[in-house]
Amino acid sequence: MSGLVVGEQMVRLEDGQKGVVALIDGERRIVFDDRGEQRLAQKKEVWEVATRPRLPLRAEEKLEVALWADKALCALERHEPKYVWQRPLLSAEPYDSGLVVAILAYLSSR
Repeated sequence: MSGLVVGEQMVRLEDGQKGVVALIDGERRIVFDDRGEQRLAQKKEVWEVATRPRLPLRAEEKLEVALWADKALCALERHEPKYVWQRPLLSAEPYDSGLVVAILAYLSSR
């Protein structure tokens, strides 16, 4: 359990019980709630990191990701500063439309 990060959400494989990694007496251990009481998981129990479901992006979010990548590529190829504080314009013509289409296709299919 030494590779666990304090505060990381965990799930017990046996029954789906949810827990969290905590620092107990200098050791990282999994604690969970059982009928209103906080309990310490036994070391022999098998737990895995809880994965959050990936929520789909909205169409404008996908386009924004693609345009940020397009803006970065343009700056690199032209040896210009990136100006990361300036958001890409959704109405502007992309520098590399193939890149934008590829990123949109990837984000739509994942």
